Amino acid sequence: MISLKKLLPLLVLCSFLVVSCGVIKNLPKIDSKQTTQERLDKKAVDLANLKGATVESVTQEDGAAALKVTFDSGILFDFGKSELGSEAKVSLDRLVKSIADMPDSRIRVYGHTDIVGTAEANQAVSAKRAKEVAKYLEEKGISPSRITAEGLSFTQPVADNSTEAGRAKNRRVEIYIIPAR
Repeated sequence: MISLKKLLPLLVLCSFLVVSCGVIKNLPKIDSKQTTQERLDKKAVDLANLKGATVESVTQEDGAAALKVTFDSGILFDFGKSELGSEAKVSLDRLVKSIADMPDSRIRVYGHTDIVGTAEANQAVSAKRAKEVAKYLEEKGISPSRITAEGLSFTQPVADNSTEAGRAKNRRVEIYIIPAR
């Protein structure tokens, strides 16, 4: 006859397996066949619901697929300024909530300026803009290790710098969300 002392470890192991199977059965299913691009496309649809946001699927210089998020008016700056306004903060709050399910993603923040002023002054302002947005994202719970911020001065305009309306559009920040691979 088998003693209880010898049988007890086997009973514990069997109980553990039964409980584990129940837990595993209730885990969300992950489609391992889903590509990074398919996950990005799905997230782009979610982010497109952000008020005033434009979301584009892009490929970074390093070949990484990313989502580029820009806000129609939420993260635009006054001439020579880098302070975030209340509308910009609301837009960023919504973005943080929308990417909460992407805790391993990297975030690149690029600051831009219009063409008025010296290259040195514009570089400094664009870097401050990117850092202000990055700092705000960190304050809202995104780990600083996930965020990089860079100023790009006036090298990548999205509108005509010869008009005030165009220059205003160029004083912006773009946020790139790069999912974990």
